[in-house]
Amino acid sequence: MNVTKLELINFRNYEKYKLENLKQKNIILGDNGTGKTSILESIYFGSITKTFKSSSDSVVIKKEKDFSVVKIELDINNKLKKLEVRITENGKKTKINGKLKKRLSDYISTYKVIIFSPDEIKVIKGTPQNRRNYINIQISQLNKYYITKLNNYNTLIKNKNEYLKKMYLNKNLDEIYLDIIDKKISELGFEICSYRNEYLNKINNYISNKMKKFKENSSLFIKYNSDFDGLDEEKIFRLLKKVRKKEIIMGVSSVGIHRDDFEFIYNNQNAKEFCSQGIQKLIILSMKLSENELLIKDYGIYPILLLDDLFSELDKTNQNKVLKNLSKQNQIFITTTDLNNIDKKIVNNSNILTLKD
Repeated sequence: MNVTKLELINFRNYEKYKLENLKQKNIILGDNGTGKTSILESIYFGSITKTFKSSSDSVVIKKEKDFSVVKIELDINNKLKKLEVRITENGKKTKINGKLKKRLSDYISTYKVIIFSPDEIKVIKGTPQNRRNYINIQISQLNKYYITKLNNYNTLIKNKNEYLKKMYLNKNLDEIYLDIIDKKISELGFEICSYRNEYLNKINNYISNKMKKFKENSSLFIKYNSDFDGLDEEKIFRLLKKVRKKEIIMGVSSVGIHRDDFEFIYNNQNAKEFCSQGIQKLIILSMKLSENELLIKDYGIYPILLLDDLFSELDKTNQNKVLKNLSKQNQIFITTTDLNNIDKKIVNNSNILTLKD
């Protein structure tokens, strides 16, 4: 599965832009500020319908415009599929072969993408919310029902919080509604926790060996921290009942998968607290390579790889280590300001796209 054509309308600084005849390996060359990353962002957006650059997706709309469109043409076993994502301030609409999709879950991840970007270090250095968002996106590429369940769970938490605040102000309100909503939270929370556990366990099957490619005598795994981990639905419900008085006083739901977190454990230490930025970058790289391996070996899917200025941060030895861990069937997009940053063998076998202001 390859992207063969990309068309942008009012996307970031591009009013109208088109790339055609894209190949297996594509290098996007240009000075800083010429829009290299925006092209990778649009390919990512065409799959996930979200940007990896911001918490708000509407930032991709060009200034002084009220909409943005990404059109993708895919070659799937010599058959073309046309995708379209349109975003306005009021939401998103998606099409596959000209047919409007009523739900985003019917469109998301028609093709799979993995982004290698310096900004991804926030998965380690950032907040628990950063890490939850990241894992949610990865799982949603594999399970179209996950996002629906997660949205339903978040709606329940919102409703519960509103009722808890009312109970704090009005002591006469009964707890019957909380029993009903906590029962539903137990059901959905158990499912979401199970999905996250399953995904991280699969990544852990690969991640330590990937890290050893860069640091020979090292170990690495991702530790999942969740209030619901190891509990069934009934035990989750009992836990929610146990903390209810505290939650009424606080006026907020204090327990659940909306407070999950993940730790990268490198050589038995938390990477966020004890690892240098150089090691943290290699950890993220190992995770990305593990995601690629997981999709290929466990699902038979060759994702499209977006390498945003990655090779400028790696020496030639580590560049080659990365490439040796990729499949020839992965379509790759690389951005760079200088071809000298990239191994000549890669350059000679790539389609060079030069951007100018």
